[in-house]
Amino acid sequence: MEFSTTDLLDEKTISQHIYSMQIFGFSLVKDFLPLNATKLLREHLESAIANYQSVEDSDRSELDKYHMHDLFCKNIIFCKTLEDKRLQQLVGAILGEHWIMYAYTSSSLPPNGANYGSRIHVDSPRFIPNYPTNVGVIWALNDFTIENGATHVLIGSHNSELEPSKEYFDDNSVRLTCKEGDLILFNARLFHSAGVNFTSQFRHALTLNACRPYMKQRMDWVRFVPDDITNRLNNQARRILGFDTRLPTNLKEFFLPENQRFYKSNQE
Repeated sequence: MEFSTTDLLDEKTISQHIYSMQIFGFSLVKDFLPLNATKLLREHLESAIANYQSVEDSDRSELDKYHMHDLFCKNIIFCKTLEDKRLQQLVGAILGEHWIMYAYTSSSLPPNGANYGSRIHVDSPRFIPNYPTNVGVIWALNDFTIENGATHVLIGSHNSELEPSKEYFDDNSVRLTCKEGDLILFNARLFHSAGVNFTSQFRHALTLNACRPYMKQRMDWVRFVPDDITNRLNNQARRILGFDTRLPTNLKEFFLPENQRFYKSNQE
């Protein structure tokens, strides 16, 4: 997984992405990852799922067995997806250049089944008109088809604080079908749900929830992900993980020179 030589997206693609996000609440970038990359990511994800053990006495842990929260701790290949300059272009166009990662999980639909994401929901509780605080990103590691559970989305629902009824959502939502290697981005206030997989094979994806740099993350990623992984990442990936938005733990850290401060200035 190497993105240092990947070409940036052109201005037309970024402009269309911004418009689609504002009007529809989502956008699609085709052929974002080559198939050799999706195959490698899928193999490592399948291994993580096969070795998953629920946390004792935790119903949520069992519900999340197809949403792996600690992939960054298992293999650097997942962290490498944050090094992609095109990801910065797409998310930065909505949340500003200093955005960080709230959460990063898998979203796998088991054969003839669903996962916790198959309920109707949003990925951000905040509704602030004309000010998105969170953006969702989905890397499709398989084709998304009607049969294997392509995501349902209610177009434009990110523009209202009202929650649709299940009947309204079922009658008016559309399916986000796409090809393996495509990238889906969406406003985290968009009402959506994963579908049900009616096939005999897993349908895999990786998902990111991006947020503004002043917001708290789901995990303390800087401490959660092992140093032997984070020390091998580029500056963009480390910033997204939260290395530029850390809080000092003592006065010595607080009074570090400007270029060494844990929380970088001028991040909005």
